[in-house]
Amino acid sequence: MDRRPRTSQTSRVHDDTSQGDTGPGRTEALLNAADAMVILEPGGGVLWRDERFADLPIPVQDRCRQWCVEFSPGTAARTHIEAAGRCWEVIVRPSEQGHHVCLLLEVTHDHGQQLRLDAVDQAGLMLLHFDRDEIANLTIADRLRLLEDRIISSVKRELKFDHFEIRLRAPGTDRLELVISENLSPMRIGETISASETGNGISGWVAATGKTYTCGDVRKDPLYCEGLDDARSSLTVPLKLHGGVMGVFNIESDTVDVFTEDDRILAERFASYIANVLHLLDLLVVERASTNEQAARNMSSELERPIAELQDMAAHLHRIGDDAMATRLQRITADMTNRIAACAAGPRSIIDAEHEVHAIKPDALLQGIKVLVVDDEDRVRSEVAQVLRQLGCTVTTCETGRAAFAAIEASSEQATFAMVVSDIRLPDASGYEVFTKTRQRMPDVPVILMTGFGYDPDHTIVRASADGVQGILLKPFRTSQLVEAVRNAIVAAVPGQTP
Repeated sequence: MDRRPRTSQTSRVHDDTSQGDTGPGRTEALLNAADAMVILEPGGGVLWRDERFADLPIPVQDRCRQWCVEFSPGTAARTHIEAAGRCWEVIVRPSEQGHHVCLLLEVTHDHGQQLRLDAVDQAGLMLLHFDRDEIANLTIADRLRLLEDRIISSVKRELKFDHFEIRLRAPGTDRLELVISENLSPMRIGETISASETGNGISGWVAATGKTYTCGDVRKDPLYCEGLDDARSSLTVPLKLHGGVMGVFNIESDTVDVFTEDDRILAERFASYIANVLHLLDLLVVERASTNEQAARNMSSELERPIAELQDMAAHLHRIGDDAMATRLQRITADMTNRIAACAAGPRSIIDAEHEVHAIKPDALLQGIKVLVVDDEDRVRSEVAQVLRQLGCTVTTCETGRAAFAAIEASSEQATFAMVVSDIRLPDASGYEVFTKTRQRMPDVPVILMTGFGYDPDHTIVRASADGVQGILLKPFRTSQLVEAVRNAIVAAVPGQTP
């Protein structure tokens, strides 16, 4: 039965349901206002439906069932769906038996768009609602998982997009780092996207101009770069913050000309929430790093006088002939100074390298093995290499992804590396690309990834962890942690090997 939209009545029902009234009167009002009704089993099977639901277009029935099963929580919820040029508001209420009681109310297009905007606003506010202390104490991997889950769920539930990615501008560069990706093909190893109007696809153009770009047919658009397999259209909006562009939100579809002006408005609205939550989480990370480094600097300042007094005491002991005690005291004060300086340096150092590296003895398990160390920080690269050489390893160092790829290619054709240790943030690549390249050329070679504070480029930690990376070191780390990670990775990679 074809019924005309009843905007005034559905608006009244919408207001009533927002008040949380679950009494018989509201239920009766909903039933009277509904244009169709269906009761679904927990798995999505139809337990009962009325004739009006059976007469609805199949895409509407399918979308209703999918949303009710996948996205509706244990309490009453609502969404908006459209198909065949018609719009419906869907209200779902769970029963005590676990079934989904779904009511559909046909609405005008304008009213349906307003419902979608309201839902996007609600989802966006939920993105911003988190416990500050809890987030600050999460690891980078856990923080990204939490954020990824929230964004992916919201985009699918409210915007009805299934293929999308989010890229952020790397600090100090124009490179667009992949942070979240859902059902889009990864770029090939060594390929990058930068914020530029030419040569970097639609995402690069949007990041450079700050303007939304709707691509109706990717086969006819010279700006489009491959993303979704068999993609036919795309919608890319900038992530704007304080007048600047911090990244892009790119959505793709396998249907030509599928994205409408309404989709653009919704995507831009949700992109503003994404930009703000990413910025807030980044501030928490920076604040955590800055607090730790400032605390270390404060400690260093407070300890300057006691350390100076200890140094004077050591000099006095030398003068009176107690060289053994003087030497011991000098070693203690030097160790204190080095550790405090390393802590203040934050992710750009190994905490105790200057003191501990000289105490490292060769390890029979690691004698002569070839290790590739990749990091653009001179100090980290040098300290890690020094520790490994003390253990007996033969070390090759690289400061860029391009140099690392070349070293991996050359090694795979000759005597292969026994291990790769790489930072996740490189000037021209990500740790995940180094990890993937290693797996392609040398499948059995273990990889250890290092990371400091900040975003995880290319979602390296989460993706590499799922793909079997052998270890992750959070900077700044101790010499003993590096040694343990290297030994464990070699032991795991060699069958029958014991620590």
